[in-house]
Amino acid sequence: MNLKHIFSFFFVNIMLFATEVASAASKWSAPSKPNSVPTSFDKAILNMTNWILGFVGSIAVLAIIWGGILYLTSAGDESQAETGKKTIKNGLLGLIICGLAYAIVVVLVETVLKPT
Repeated sequence: MNLKHIFSFFFVNIMLFATEVASAASKWSAPSKPNSVPTSFDKAILNMTNWILGFVGSIAVLAIIWGGILYLTSAGDESQAETGKKTIKNGLLGLIICGLAYAIVVVLVETVLKPT
């Protein structure tokens, strides 16, 4: 395949992508009221909790992945395999703590902050 064919292939794909983007942009309209703005204190607490626990949970998942990489690449090195196992265990513990923290916050918001 020569350079001319490669260039024409990419040019056609870029043009097709640009027309799709322009078509999608013409159908888009801004919402009248943003959905992410909390309107009450309990919604603000839940929103903040979702962001924080989402970030911490992502770090826990990355720790699990890193521990798996360490464990798989240990190649018989017992100390690296043990480090990988500990990292996986700590990542799973972090995920469990995130889940429990979310449950506790939701229960407290529903029982304490919701009017009866």
